[in-house]
Amino acid sequence: MSEMKRTVNALPSKTWYWLKMNDAVLPWEEEGGSETIQVGSKNAPVFLQVSGGNYEKKQIEISAKEKEEVEVYMQYADFSHLESLTKIHVGKGSRVKLVQVMKTGKETALINRIETKVEEKGSLELYQVMLGQGNIYGETLTDLVGKEASFDADLGYLVQDEELLDINMVVNHFGEETRSRIKADGALKDMAKKVFRGTIDFKKGSVGAEGEETETVLMLGDDVQNQTIPVILCSEETVAGSHGATIGELDEDTLFYFESRGIGKKEAEDIMARAAIDRIGRLLSEEKAQEWIQDGLKEVLS
Repeated sequence: MSEMKRTVNALPSKTWYWLKMNDAVLPWEEEGGSETIQVGSKNAPVFLQVSGGNYEKKQIEISAKEKEEVEVYMQYADFSHLESLTKIHVGKGSRVKLVQVMKTGKETALINRIETKVEEKGSLELYQVMLGQGNIYGETLTDLVGKEASFDADLGYLVQDEELLDINMVVNHFGEETRSRIKADGALKDMAKKVFRGTIDFKKGSVGAEGEETETVLMLGDDVQNQTIPVILCSEETVAGSHGATIGELDEDTLFYFESRGIGKKEAEDIMARAAIDRIGRLLSEEKAQEWIQDGLKEVLS
């Protein structure tokens, strides 16, 4: 019996096939159970523990009606192979804040997909922390359909051992004066591999729209692999889009600084690796989310 395959994280505009970045293909079965969770407007933040058995599916539906605020904090842990789909609707003048902390165990895999529609003057704030010892495939598709709709994403990751992190972020600007910002920071250790695809697509009619994407990658080892492809597509003239990536290693001066204070190379690498994750933690006000992050860091860096 042939192994079943799953294709995820497809680029909306293909690049050279030899780069092997147009999508991701992974072995995946379709025999697990499913569950749907619905979240609406509440006075207090909502905390969700997302877990499951082998090849289970979870669907989370988040809705903010006109001029509402919704905050959702999600921790992914204790699963083998899990597929999660989060659907978000941000109504006119509403705000949704979504925090996802992903922690994978050895020989596990997570497919985490987000689909969002943002109406006029609505805003979505997304914070993602990706840790662990398994593979993570993350995809976020955002449609900014209303005038002055906005999307802000802050991502932090630590990839180690032979782990794979595969990210695909797509922002479609439909409305006038829409705004998007994507910022990803992280570190790669051992024999880890990371793929980041970031696409900002200015559709016809998105007059005055602005989009920005940046990534900073710290390479901690000779055997790590990094692939970054920022893409800007434009069907409208009066828009502003920018992208950039900074990829570097720990230089000798930095290592000497640590060594002069009695800190060895491995500890220095761990300190630098967790810096991007700590940055996300400082942006969050909820102590429970900060605890999730710190507990995850302790586990993967132990």
